[in-house]
Amino acid sequence: MSKADFFQQNSSIDSADPMVLLYNFAQDHRREAILQYLSHSGISTRVVQTPEFLHSLGYLFGIPGFEPCLLFNLSHNFQEEMIVMKGFSHPQLNAFLQFFHENHLKPIDLKAMLTPITINWNSIQLHNELQEEHEALKR
Repeated sequence: MSKADFFQQNSSIDSADPMVLLYNFAQDHRREAILQYLSHSGISTRVVQTPEFLHSLGYLFGIPGFEPCLLFNLSHNFQEEMIVMKGFSHPQLNAFLQFFHENHLKPIDLKAMLTPITINWNSIQLHNELQEEHEALKR
């Protein structure tokens, strides 16, 4: 990766257009409340489906320069809820996390901010890393 590509990715990560990727949320009141909060906060949302799990996070966020994965996802899957956030300011992130607490909503165990490292990962890689971290914290 060239220096120019690295700085392009960083500016895309920190862009003023916050966005969220959602994975495996049940079609229920909690999901609707989350989607409504994000919409009212001006935060774009993409619900990622299993066939998309092998695409890079950069591609899923629509960041220029990222191409779709040409492999068809037949066996890579996970069932846990996961959320990936991009371009959130500290106040936006704090308000989003506070929203769960104030509305007595079950928190999301697997959550991450997009970084210069994870931008190149696919959803399976990020899930596996977050799952390991979550299990380590529970010990």
